[in-house]
Amino acid sequence: MTAKVNCEINTNLEPAKSPAKTKVQRALSSHAFLGLTLSILLFLICLSGSLVVFFEEFERWEQPQIPEYSNYTAPQLETALDAFLDRVEEVPESIYLVLPTAAVPRIHIAGDNQEWFVAEDGALLEPPVEGWTYFLKELHISLHLPHTIGLIIVGAFGAMLLGLIITGVLAHPRIVKDAFLWRRHNSERLKQVDLHNRLGVWGIPFFVMIALTGAFIGLVSVLILVTASAFYQNDREAVVDEVYGPDIQVNAELEPVNFRAILTNFAAHDDSASPIYLVLQNYGTRQQFVEVAATLPERLIYSEIYRYHVNGEYINQQGMSNGPWGQQLAYSVYRLHFGHFGSAWVKVLYFCLGIALTVVCVSGVNIWLLRRQPALFYRRAWTAMVWGTPMALALSMFAIGKWFSAGQLFISGVALSLVIAFCCRSYRLSRCLLQLITAAILVFVVIAHRLLFDYPVQLDATNGVNAGCILLALGLVVSAVKTLFEHAKLAAGEVTGAPIQLTDS
Repeated sequence: MTAKVNCEINTNLEPAKSPAKTKVQRALSSHAFLGLTLSILLFLICLSGSLVVFFEEFERWEQPQIPEYSNYTAPQLETALDAFLDRVEEVPESIYLVLPTAAVPRIHIAGDNQEWFVAEDGALLEPPVEGWTYFLKELHISLHLPHTIGLIIVGAFGAMLLGLIITGVLAHPRIVKDAFLWRRHNSERLKQVDLHNRLGVWGIPFFVMIALTGAFIGLVSVLILVTASAFYQNDREAVVDEVYGPDIQVNAELEPVNFRAILTNFAAHDDSASPIYLVLQNYGTRQQFVEVAATLPERLIYSEIYRYHVNGEYINQQGMSNGPWGQQLAYSVYRLHFGHFGSAWVKVLYFCLGIALTVVCVSGVNIWLLRRQPALFYRRAWTAMVWGTPMALALSMFAIGKWFSAGQLFISGVALSLVIAFCCRSYRLSRCLLQLITAAILVFVVIAHRLLFDYPVQLDATNGVNAGCILLALGLVVSAVKTLFEHAKLAAGEVTGAPIQLTDS
């Protein structure tokens, strides 16, 4: 007799996963999360860096009521110094008198984190605010981490960016052909590949320069530490003196600063140099002297420094313009990295190339997302950061009203973008919504700025920032409407006849 056994098999059950396979999946998930986190930080650095190019214009826009002028006099500087000394409780070791330039036609006096703008008659005005522009600069320089740690991390990202550029070039044997390839009507992944390759190839010289200078600025403290340990018996000050020149020792009679004699002798010494600030070192002691920092025509060095006794007698110059080539190169990194040389069009070019680098970073992650098809969480989180960060930065501009800090507004904007991205059924629709919200915020920022401040309508920097906000808002609206229109055409079967996928699932 044969026994019959009825076995009911549940076909909906998935086969049990082996422990090894589970570990691999967990490792891949961790790798994806780490990669996305690093990509977000690199995106933040590139985007904020593109905007920081205009930080001088943003500072003027943030306080448009400060009087602007290009000429200054010795009596004006003397009055400002006297007013500054009356206000501070203790005389700073270094007192800075920042002179008007074409980029920032304002004077301010500072020392030991105490700072005020200076009127044309030498009177002290309100202090510079640490508002939106300060928030933007710190976001790029240190990611708002403790300054030294953040600076090193940002410098390390510059080094990683250089590595990505080199490996990207080595991974593209058809680099010349890719520079002209643009398959607009193919799959979304191929569009992203062509966008990534095209911008990446054309921008290689600029990207390499930005990566190198950014790595140097961020990692210079580490380089000094290593060099001091290896060659200078851990004397970091000796390394700094070797690169930037040592401080001088002065022992002279106590007497007041003669600004007229200093400015007259400076003009006679080098009439091609344009002074940008004066530093009163060790003021009120027998070791006091004055440094005049000045830019030189057709030179990338940040400044040459000329030293004078307080009576106007010339001492020497630091040698940034005629010292060893390594010294000149180190002192040229700042202007080269931020595009602060030449005309205003250099800043515009840096901004455009910086945005191109940002797009290359974004498209690189998009290619990975489209190829691997990871969990929906990653796609939505990436969409929220790419399109939510501009919205958060725009929202943080309302810090001009002083109701909330720029940091609070930025965090609120990022949180809102995450809510929108995870609540929308499609990451494409969340992108359009974030673009439209950003455009609306930019328009309201311009309106609020005009209502909050009473300033002359001819201020070029302020009008330039406001015009830029309006143009960017229009561009975002056009992009969002175009995407929605394409979706509508696909849904109606006008392009391919295939139904559109309205959700991410």
